[in-house]
Amino acid sequence: MEIFIDNEPFHVTMRLPGDEIALAIGFCFTEQVIDSMDDLITVSHCKDISTNRVNVYCKHPRNGVALARSGQCRAPSLTSCGICGKQMISDLSISLQKVQKNITVEASRIAALQDAVFDGQEVFHGTGGTHAAGIFTKNGDLLALAEDVGRHNALDKAIGKVLFARREQEAAMIALTSRLSYEMVQKAARLGVEVLAGASCATSLAIELAGSVEMTLIGFARGNQGNVYTCPERVILED
Repeated sequence: MEIFIDNEPFHVTMRLPGDEIALAIGFCFTEQVIDSMDDLITVSHCKDISTNRVNVYCKHPRNGVALARSGQCRAPSLTSCGICGKQMISDLSISLQKVQKNITVEASRIAALQDAVFDGQEVFHGTGGTHAAGIFTKNGDLLALAEDVGRHNALDKAIGKVLFARREQEAAMIALTSRLSYEMVQKAARLGVEVLAGASCATSLAIELAGSVEMTLIGFARGNQGNVYTCPERVILED
């Protein structure tokens, strides 16, 4: 799928068909092109050219669009697994605000979040071939769930759904079926969530970035077990 911003190419991604509008909105948000739905004029499929193209029109385009127009699109550098390093983590830490510390969560509730995401994976249950991301309130209520063949797309779709519903202020926790790479932490931090849990491992760069923005990062979240890598004070251990 192609994302065009103000008629200029910005990003291309391989995705599971469906939720393209949410994907475009979420990606523009996590790449700091927009801060909310108020920054958008329209987002729509380009039916005249291709249903695989989404046109985004912004009121006030940001640096990401300017770089794309100059042939130095920043999107791949922030979302691919192959480009990383200390300087990039430093840059991300500067551009991301520290998340708030308003919640605590029981280990059993984290397990319930993972169960809710797994139960909502309709495509996965039929194919076994998708990732999923669920965004929850501080009370564990589901705000949005999305599936995709790519874990980054799944999270961007879920974030886009939350933004479209204008409920981003309620987002407090995210549960993923995937491993926790630094770009997943970056996307979660952009939304301001306090707890990010994944079913698999966390990379060292993800742990470093989560620590710098004071996010609670939990890997191998399965059942009532998991590895709490950063900010463990938010997690309440139960007997």
